[in-house]
Amino acid sequence: MGVSFGRSRVADLTFQVFGRTIHPDWFIGRAHKRFALGDWEADVRIVEGGHVLHWKSGKVRMTEVLIGAETTLPEPGLLFHSAVRHERSTTIQQANYCEYQTCFEVERVPAEIFARLCDELVLDPSRDRLFHQFRQTNRLAPAPISAARVESRSNGFLVHTFHTFPEERAIVRTHSLFETLQHAVR
Repeated sequence: MGVSFGRSRVADLTFQVFGRTIHPDWFIGRAHKRFALGDWEADVRIVEGGHVLHWKSGKVRMTEVLIGAETTLPEPGLLFHSAVRHERSTTIQQANYCEYQTCFEVERVPAEIFARLCDELVLDPSRDRLFHQFRQTNRLAPAPISAARVESRSNGFLVHTFHTFPEERAIVRTHSLFETLQHAVR
């Protein structure tokens, strides 16, 4: 079993989507919240190096993982795998029952703007969000931050995540939508 220790470099991150559950013991958890509405349930976790989103509705299970390359996950059920170096998006349909859409990107910004964005993340009062501020590794830079904002909908949920990498003045953003299809037979 692999676990990561600390904040990875952006170039070492991997974005993976599985058509199954990945057990939480594979990760070092920092924050967790469960969301449920109608016939779906989701776990949102901030973990060392990124996040894990697990969604289930009926018999369908999907897990999105953003994590450092030092954490090796089992390959069965892997639907999508990508390095996180530039903007990328994908759509996956599972069993004609649900659809998953995601877009992720890396943005590198000047130091003043990076510090301001970090301050805004710390002060965000959103109710349906998770937040974790990691141990500061450089006293002259802001501490790394991970935040996830969730929008619940009757047929699924939308998650926006933000991960800061102060040493690189980089922000990794993901936007992921998990939803049951309106025409799906239940």
